[in-house]
Amino acid sequence: VELPYAGVFELWGARDESRTDNPTALGAWAWALSRAVDFAERDPALDEKRVVVTGCSRLGKAALLAAARDERFAVCAPNQTGNGGVPLAKRFYGENVFREIEMFPHWFCKAYRKYVDNEQAMKFDQHLLLAAIAPRHLLVQGYDRPWFDPKGEWLSCKAASPAWTFLGKPGLPDVAEPDYFSTSAIGPCFGYVRRKGQHGISGSDWQWILDFADGAFGK
Repeated sequence: VELPYAGVFELWGARDESRTDNPTALGAWAWALSRAVDFAERDPALDEKRVVVTGCSRLGKAALLAAARDERFAVCAPNQTGNGGVPLAKRFYGENVFREIEMFPHWFCKAYRKYVDNEQAMKFDQHLLLAAIAPRHLLVQGYDRPWFDPKGEWLSCKAASPAWTFLGKPGLPDVAEPDYFSTSAIGPCFGYVRRKGQHGISGSDWQWILDFADGAFGK
């Protein structure tokens, strides 16, 4: 068994390599996050109605996917996802589909390869993944590296926002694209914030997540 497809993949039986939609690493990580909620539902010491899912970089992608697929996640706070996460793929900027497939082929199914240098052929874009979380709470966190395309994150959030208003919840605040460390674009249900600094979840990121979750849970 190839190392990227060991472990939990064995629960899903032998891989059929002729298929283009086999389970991927991102799918497996998202699946594991949902299994954590299963545990929370069985432990009386935990409140399964107040689950926040977060992660940085590839695990930010997994957090997004988990929340889109599992409505038990009340709050999703993906951090610095890069392409395949929040930024619009059709911008063809930073970590594009070619780089994703070249560097991390086990993250995505084979069908994704048809968009290498061909992002404009997509009949979807990443804002639809964000919209799948509505009307629950979503806080997108970015930072200043062009590779992670903060402009594409902002545009994706703007494009997804109508899903919240359509479902009767406040969407992204009607403000200009925020500067670094500005919280002007964090609304009660949907927000975006970006910072400068290192790759990884920082103290500022944790504070924004906790404050956003407190608002979501009425604290």
